[in-house]
Amino acid sequence: MYGDLQNPESAVDAYSFAVSLYGKARFDAALALLEPLLFARTTDVQVFNLAAACCLSMDRPHDAETHWRRAIALKPDYCDAHSNLGVVLKEQGRLDEAEACYRNALSISSNHAGAYVNLGRLYAQLGRPDDAEAAYLRALELQPGDGDFLVNLGVLYQAQMRMPEAEAAYRSATEANPHDVKAHFNLGVVLKMQHRFAEAEASYRRTLALQPDYFEVKINLAHLLLNVGRLKEGWALFETRYDPRWPARKIAPPPVDFPMWRGEPLAGKSLLVWPEQGHGDSLQFCRYLPILKARGLAKLSIVCSPALQRLFETIEGVDQCIAPDDDHIVPQHDYVCLTMSLPHRLGTTTFASIPGTTPYLQVPPAYAAKWKGRLPEGEPRVGLVWAGDPRPDQPEINAVDRRRSLDARAYLPLLGAPGVTFISLQMGALTQPQISTLPPELRPFDPMHDVRDFADTAAIIDQLDLVITVDTSIAHLAGALNTPTWILSRYDGCWRWLHDRDDTPWYPRTRLFRQTQPGEWGEVIERVRTALEGWSAHERTPA
Repeated sequence: MYGDLQNPESAVDAYSFAVSLYGKARFDAALALLEPLLFARTTDVQVFNLAAACCLSMDRPHDAETHWRRAIALKPDYCDAHSNLGVVLKEQGRLDEAEACYRNALSISSNHAGAYVNLGRLYAQLGRPDDAEAAYLRALELQPGDGDFLVNLGVLYQAQMRMPEAEAAYRSATEANPHDVKAHFNLGVVLKMQHRFAEAEASYRRTLALQPDYFEVKINLAHLLLNVGRLKEGWALFETRYDPRWPARKIAPPPVDFPMWRGEPLAGKSLLVWPEQGHGDSLQFCRYLPILKARGLAKLSIVCSPALQRLFETIEGVDQCIAPDDDHIVPQHDYVCLTMSLPHRLGTTTFASIPGTTPYLQVPPAYAAKWKGRLPEGEPRVGLVWAGDPRPDQPEINAVDRRRSLDARAYLPLLGAPGVTFISLQMGALTQPQISTLPPELRPFDPMHDVRDFADTAAIIDQLDLVITVDTSIAHLAGALNTPTWILSRYDGCWRWLHDRDDTPWYPRTRLFRQTQPGEWGEVIERVRTALEGWSAHERTPA
């Protein structure tokens, strides 16, 4: 089984071979060599330590914990074992026990840099950034210029939006280890977040030169290219998101047995469009469906969430809307295509080639009748959304949501605008009730308790003069309905809104109000308030 190895003649040889195998990420082979040694009458604690590390790398945390505890029982002052045991306990969510282990390690050796780094990671997870920073800085005092420690410090600063400090940490990490792909990648991320797109692109490409199969970098580079308007390159690279060679890919291929459409002629064929990511993406890219039908499709079907089904049934050329929870099996088609592959497959290479005709969604007549006369009288009527969907089970998305969302009270300067009737469009178990924190006389009318799907929301928006929203699916819904829309965009705004303009080729009646400093919404709200006060009747006239 291990023919590339010599037969170890002693426990020392076996341990040395196991160390070599561990370094090559052959954890199962390393553990196989160690297992006979684990039950010897005299076992070196380093054998337990390495066996535990192998188990942890093989996702066997309970075995790892057992081996580290045996090492500590054999040598109570074994500092590394205490620190490493803390790592496995932290991964199991046993945070208090993990902290105790790190403290034990430091009580044995106050100069154990690794224990300080582990403690810093724990504090970062616990939302104690000052304590985390102190721990990382102490580790760097003990091991100056350690690239891994610097990356951890950079991640902490990045999470706090301390971009210049994060950049400095990552640059130091790349100097310490020019081949550290994580440092180069993270440097590209913070450069992009500072709107230094050319430098960010260079960092991403340097990362890919070091590790060509680093798919997460490819996705980030695709977003950057789209952000700066290089649509042809961006859409092509964005196809990486469902590459089967990427084990951690976030977009799985559609669970059907017919082939992906890659641009083949469609005349007389049938095509199924499969959703991905959030509702906003589906709302933005469903504009391509009539173009597909115009290519001669005999049948065009779309899978969508039940919340979108009634609305998408109004799209020109769609023959069938299928909700994922339908009891019947998805019927056979000639091809399937992911929603966000449509711009690439249909040749959206320039801003002029974006299908920009609006409205491309219509309120179903039954929903229009349902909501007729249910909103308060008064003009103008302005819809408000102040927060997105937090998704706490998805840390990356949740982090973005925290940067894009506000508390309802942030809109108080707007709510005092004279002569405006405000309508809440806010959904969410945590965010919709924030209306009750507003002074009663300034609270917007809230019809959202009676909203069941996006067709309901569309019927409300269709009666409004303007929608003011953070970057959520409502921005796309309002834009698709051709309702004037003002989007409050975070500093590191989404790639689809580009980076150097306050309008968008995706929605002709949409305007962007961007943060000029990370996390600073007050100045944005003030600009929106000023614009609202000067909003003329002419601007409220449909285009």
